[in-house]
Amino acid sequence: KDAEAAPPDPSTITATVTREKLRTTVPLTCTANYATSTPLRYSGEGQYTAITIKHGDTVGNGTLIAEVNGEPLITLTGGFALYRDLKLDDSGPDAALLNEALTAMGRQGPQPARITEDTYEALNNLLDSLGYAHVKTDQPIPARYFLIINRAGVVTGNPRATGAIADGPVATIAEGSKTLSCTGTTGRLTPEARSGQKVTVPSLGDTEYVATLGYKNTTEAAGAAGNSQAGRQANGAEGAAGSNLNGAAGAVGSTEGERILTLDVGDKADSLRGAVNAELTLEETPEAHLVVPSSALYTRDGQTRVIVIGPESSNGSKAREEREVTVTVISNANGKNAVTGDLHEGDSVKIMREKK
Repeated sequence: KDAEAAPPDPSTITATVTREKLRTTVPLTCTANYATSTPLRYSGEGQYTAITIKHGDTVGNGTLIAEVNGEPLITLTGGFALYRDLKLDDSGPDAALLNEALTAMGRQGPQPARITEDTYEALNNLLDSLGYAHVKTDQPIPARYFLIINRAGVVTGNPRATGAIADGPVATIAEGSKTLSCTGTTGRLTPEARSGQKVTVPSLGDTEYVATLGYKNTTEAAGAAGNSQAGRQANGAEGAAGSNLNGAAGAVGSTEGERILTLDVGDKADSLRGAVNAELTLEETPEAHLVVPSSALYTRDGQTRVIVIGPESSNGSKAREEREVTVTVISNANGKNAVTGDLHEGDSVKIMREKK
């Protein structure tokens, strides 16, 4: 009972002397996202009678994304909207776009900027693979079959349900490379953050990533007119609230938003789910020094000291030799101190419970 009532003998807490560059760091919270998000918005009339894409699908040349009034709605990549139905021998940038897309799909060889019989054959080959009727060469190719997007992207989130076209876009696609967007743990980035500083993401290992300082903008941009049987087409670049992390003001109507750091972590971003912790290095000593924790330092006679603990005795005794060492602190950061003195890397120093 007496033994149980008495406090245990205090144990000796130690830390290992390391050799490293001392860093001043601040914690970050990062999330993975894509550089640009674009809604797949079709401005024809009627109903979506089928939605044929799902979250994670790649949308590009020849992707069937939906049915409109029972007819196919297929994406093509390019910078020019199909503004009219195209007939045999029609020429122009819209004819060139259709031919280039069919060539990129491997359904025909290089073609002129003109609708040819080869164009019809290649298109019918695509329609046949998707389960739709052919377009005869004496009929125009309907512009309403196509939705033009700037470039291929990945469907993010769940697409909408069938129903009226006016109820909203088919889905949102993410374009560009996937990056990490980082801010402070409180939601605001430290004023000391700058482009070119290094960030480590523990869940991705010890790699240091170079950060780019930017602003999170909400861009409001008017899109092109919609595609209808009269020949109008939403151009895929249209999109309200496209996320733009470009470090500067975005398109017309955008305003400078919250400061963020972006990291290009390559394919590793695909393995991240939700928010992850990271560390931003604000300063770093140019050379590695011997480092001890602040809790190992104490002051006596106006000098800063540490106690070095010797190895355990070979005879089984718990007593370990203690040696007091005077040190000079060069710099400190985050509870660590770079020091000089009669210390060696790997030494054990005593954590002091109180100053002596």
